[in-house]
Amino acid sequence: MKIRTKVWLLVAISVAITSGAGLWLQRYTVRQKLTQHAQDAAKEIGTEVAQALAALEPDAEDRDLALVIGSYMKRHPNIQRLQLLVKRESPLRIVAPRDERLEITRLGPNYRLPERLPEYRYTRQDEGGESLSLEMPVKLKGPWRATLSLQWRLNAVETLVQLTEQTALILGIAQLIAMVVLALLIIDRVVVHRLETLAVAMRDVQGGDLDRRVPVDSKDEVGRLSQGFNRMLDQLSSADKEIRAFSQRLADEIEAATQDLSRKNLALAQLNRLLNDLRRENASKVRLATLGQLAAQLAHEIGTPLSSVSGHLQLAQLQRDLPPGLRERLDVATREIARIGRIVRDYLDSTRSLEPEKKSASLSRIVTEAVEVTRGVDAAGGDAIDVSLGPDPVDFVTDAGLLRQILINLLTNALDAVEPGGRVRVSASSENETVLLTVSDTGLGIAPDDLRRIFEPFYTTKGRGKGTGLGLAICRELTAALGGAISVESTPGKGSTFTLRLPRKGAPADSDVPRAAAATA
Repeated sequence: MKIRTKVWLLVAISVAITSGAGLWLQRYTVRQKLTQHAQDAAKEIGTEVAQALAALEPDAEDRDLALVIGSYMKRHPNIQRLQLLVKRESPLRIVAPRDERLEITRLGPNYRLPERLPEYRYTRQDEGGESLSLEMPVKLKGPWRATLSLQWRLNAVETLVQLTEQTALILGIAQLIAMVVLALLIIDRVVVHRLETLAVAMRDVQGGDLDRRVPVDSKDEVGRLSQGFNRMLDQLSSADKEIRAFSQRLADEIEAATQDLSRKNLALAQLNRLLNDLRRENASKVRLATLGQLAAQLAHEIGTPLSSVSGHLQLAQLQRDLPPGLRERLDVATREIARIGRIVRDYLDSTRSLEPEKKSASLSRIVTEAVEVTRGVDAAGGDAIDVSLGPDPVDFVTDAGLLRQILINLLTNALDAVEPGGRVRVSASSENETVLLTVSDTGLGIAPDDLRRIFEPFYTTKGRGKGTGLGLAICRELTAALGGAISVESTPGKGSTFTLRLPRKGAPADSDVPRAAAATA
């Protein structure tokens, strides 16, 4: 139940009880006053009748007494009944009822009047209507005593009381309605409406509107409640702003910490990659060191016999009367002996230390010589090489021999990778302080798993017996010796591109690394 309904019921009940009590009190007061007025009128008439009777002579007859009583009955219509009891030698009772004959009755000798009567005695009767009875003594002349009984009609009193009650009831109902409506309007305006405004503001605040405020238009209890509510909202709004600001700062700090963590994770990932590269490089150097010991033993053990066999084969080829089939076999044997010697030299050269020469060189000439050497070694595939040279840098400083060996290895590997009809492209250019050389092919490309290990020593993708796995490792070592870097990009099925980046002014003084000779991987 809403507070407005409760207040209305409370006010209506309170006003109804108050009005009912006031109406009853008014009715009671009016009745009492009218009854008292009737008593006073009856007393006055009774006294007048008593005085008239007392004025009669002692020897007045019964008829004289009856005439006095009858005259007063006629003059006063409110008298309903008069009765006179007279004590003589023979007691007498005269009764004069309204609208009836007057009766005179001689009572028996045994009838006794009351010895003493109060001056006045009132009694109420309701037989035939509301009435008031008055008994009073009458002092007659002579030795006689009498008692006068007067019955006064109260119909007028009752009529006036009823009229008063009806009027009071109508006025009370009108007053009740007016008081209820007025009280409700005042209460609704002064209390309920302001409480509803406060309740609406509380619902708005509950919905998240902390800027909501209640207007304060008085200093009563509701006004103080509204002021307290507004102060509470001010505190809540201030706390909410502080919480939001703290949340924003926390979010910013978390975002900054997240970004910092991301940067550190990225740096850590880069460091891990560098560490893995260093580990692989260190493993490569360990393998090269081991290879050096093995190469020295191989060179010592098979170098001299291999030279002797090669010399005898060359002497045998000088004979003119050799059959063609035998000459072809001798050529094959000579080439294989040369290949064995080249492999031994590769192993030996990969373990030797060197200091790269720093001389002015022609980039275009180095590229041209490397292409010609490669074409001379592989005459069939040499025609697949395309050369693209930019302007030759005039102040290019490098070790021309090492750079030429790198290019020969890259071109040889590219020719091995392409199928018949494929192309190999070599290009050279300069950008500011850097010289760029690229060797690309249209071969099968390199798988992603192989691409990560392509520069490791003894790792080859050519198959068993087709390469030593040292060519690209030697290229990386020679490039590092020249102060540059080598990288590869490859797409399976579309080919590969190797890129050399060399400093235009030559390698720094502290970039000396173990030398690696050219090799055919």
